[in-house]
Amino acid sequence: MRLRSPRLIACLAATLLAGCATHDHGWTGKGATPFDTAQAECDAKTKDLPAGKQREGAFDQCMEENGWRRP
Repeated sequence: MRLRSPRLIACLAATLLAGCATHDHGWTGKGATPFDTAQAECDAKTKDLPAGKQREGAFDQCMEENGWRRP
């Protein structure tokens, strides 16, 4: 089967990749600690907790302490 248009394929690929590049973290924070800094700090604080709701809750609380909230 012959590909119809390399330009069409390139356009479709660019559209799919653009969706990945604009990923929203799902957090909001006005005047908060920079997101990457807060995330790294909270990852470090919660890394030893068992995976699941306990770690997620502790992580969310840490992020809130840094000015970030899930909408």
